[in-house]
Amino acid sequence: MLRPCGNYNTSYALDEAIFQTKFVKCCMLSFLILILLLPFISNRYVINFLNITGIFIIGSIGLNILTGFTGIISLGHGAFVGVGAYATTLLTSRLNIPFLVAVPAGAFITAFLALVPGLAALRIKGMYLAIATLAVQVIFVFVIVETPRITGGDLGLTVPVPTFLSPQTQMGQKFFYFLILGSLIALTLFARNLFRTKIGRLFIAIRDNDLASQVLGVSVGKYRLLSFWIGSFYAGFAGGLWAGYSGIISPDQFSLALSVQFLSIILIGGMGSILGSIFGTVFVMMVPEVLAGLSTEANRMFSMDLTEYFSSINNAIFGLLIIVFLLYEPLGLAKIWWKIKTYFKLWPFSYKT
Repeated sequence: MLRPCGNYNTSYALDEAIFQTKFVKCCMLSFLILILLLPFISNRYVINFLNITGIFIIGSIGLNILTGFTGIISLGHGAFVGVGAYATTLLTSRLNIPFLVAVPAGAFITAFLALVPGLAALRIKGMYLAIATLAVQVIFVFVIVETPRITGGDLGLTVPVPTFLSPQTQMGQKFFYFLILGSLIALTLFARNLFRTKIGRLFIAIRDNDLASQVLGVSVGKYRLLSFWIGSFYAGFAGGLWAGYSGIISPDQFSLALSVQFLSIILIGGMGSILGSIFGTVFVMMVPEVLAGLSTEANRMFSMDLTEYFSSINNAIFGLLIIVFLLYEPLGLAKIWWKIKTYFKLWPFSYKT
C-alpha cells in the first residue's frame, strides 16, 4: 500500500525528535561508522585537518549559541578561546592536573570569567555590546603580554600533554582525534537539545524581541548572562583542546582575527543553526586548503612562485563570501541544505505555488 509523502507525527515527542525517520537514522549511523574509521584509512595530513576542524566547530557552536540564538554580537570570542587555552595550560603545568581533567576545568574557568564582561549584557545591547566584547579582546592580549612570569608573555607557553596524546606521534594524533570527536558529539548533542528546552526557547525569544519577552515576564538580563556563560564554556573547551593539540600557545594565536574568523563561520554556515556551525566551519577551513592546492598547481604550470599571491587573497575571499551570503542567502549553508532536503523529500511530486 502506498503512503502519502511526508512525515505524519502523532505525538509531540515524535515531532521534536532529532532523527525522525529510519532512513535518517541509518544515514547517521553510516556516517558515524565512517568518521570512526577515518583515522585508520587516512594519512596524518587529513587527520590533522579533521582535528583542527573539530576544535573550530566546538568554538563556533559556542558563538552561535551566543550570537545566532540569543542575538548577542560578540567580537571577543577569540579571547575566550584564548582564556580556555591558557587556563588549561596553567592547570597542567603549574598544578600538575591531568590534561583530560584540565580541559573541562579550563572551560569552567573561562565561563565564570566571562560573566564579568557578560554583566554588560544586562544593561546594553546591539553594537554597544559588540564594542564591549571587543574591549575584552584588547584586555586579554594586554594581560597576557604584561604578565610574562605567569603567561610567558609574547613567547607563550609550552603545553604538557600525556605521551599517548602527543600529536607529534601518529598514535597520539589518533588518540586526539577520538578525544576531539567524542567531545564534539557530546557538546553538539547538548546544544541541539538545549533549544528543545524552556531555556533555549527563551534565548530565541530574546533574540527575536527582547522587549516583548521582558513584558511577558522573562528575565532578559538573566538569560543573556546564561547564554554568555554557555557560549564561553564552549569557547574555553575549544581553547583547551587547541592548547593540547598545538603543544604551544601564544597571544598571537588568539587575536581579533580569530574572533572575526569565528563570526565568518556562523555567517556563512547559518546563524541560529547548530548544523550551520558545522557546515560553516568545514567550508571556511576548506578554503585555505583549496587555495593551497591551486597555488601548488599554478606554481607547476607557470614555473614561478605564486604562493604569496594566493595567501594574500585568502582574507579577501572570506570577505567576499560573507557579502555574497548576506546578500543572497542570509541563513547560510544550513538554509541551502534545508532546501535540498525539502526538494528530494517531495520529489517527484514537488510543485511551485
